[in-house]
Amino acid sequence: MLYGNPSAFDSVHTLIDHRSVVNAPGIQLCMYETFERCEQVPFRTDELMFCAMVEGKKVMHHQSLQQARDFTPGQSFVIAADEQVHIDFPLATLERPTRCLTLEVDAERIANVAEQMSLSAQCSYHDQQPATLQLTHSTTTEAIYQRLAGAFTENKSDRALLIELATTELIVRLLREQDHHALLRCALHDPQATALHQVLSHIEQHIAAPLDVDTLARLACMSRSKFFSEFRRHLGMTPHAYILKRRLEHAGLMLERSKAVTETCFACGFNSISHFSRSFKQYYGQAPSAYIAQNNKSER
Repeated sequence: MLYGNPSAFDSVHTLIDHRSVVNAPGIQLCMYETFERCEQVPFRTDELMFCAMVEGKKVMHHQSLQQARDFTPGQSFVIAADEQVHIDFPLATLERPTRCLTLEVDAERIANVAEQMSLSAQCSYHDQQPATLQLTHSTTTEAIYQRLAGAFTENKSDRALLIELATTELIVRLLREQDHHALLRCALHDPQATALHQVLSHIEQHIAAPLDVDTLARLACMSRSKFFSEFRRHLGMTPHAYILKRRLEHAGLMLERSKAVTETCFACGFNSISHFSRSFKQYYGQAPSAYIAQNNKSER
């Protein structure tokens, strides 16, 4: 059965990801049908998208996944806005196409529902904002997806309203039944923040080495000016200030473990003892030697 036009196979312009669309305010509901086996098909979404398998099987690939994920009926896959996945269709044939229902939703709608439910993501900037999530349907959420799929077989004047109501109910059920913190973080996913997470990870792994801002900007795939702007917007400080802060925090931990001042200085990326001592005193309010003495005294 073709969802857009059941009687006209000639209406299928492609055998891969043929799309039928129904729109409602702030929502786009699509049925994707694939009629031949294929691999690594790119798929991108502009808004947060819920994908529910109807028939067949997909294999999802994304840089956030350590390994490819099988995607079968009874499961849904959430993709954050502005993300791209690659999909394999191992079972699709002309006689038994692979079908997937997608629901593209404005993140603001999810945030509004979460606010009415008194829910929050409860995360700091350093928490990962997942670009993808795989969810298992309950009986209730499966029934909602089936109702949404039914929108393609009817064309009544109130169809858009029914889609809106079903979408709101689906969001409520998913926030109630799933890890709502992860779901909200996915809804609030910021591609710029994801790029900066890679930079922060690089800083942590190379805290003892020279860290060049131009190199960090290239790692984030941003121009130098864009990198400074996005870094300050997300972290509230410049890259240089953040690197110094993290080096001093690492130094404090080393000194608490009774490491020598000289060893700590160079292990945390400082080039001179005098610069390290001045920066440490400004940050902690006391010199490194006094910090060690105070820590030793408190342990007695």
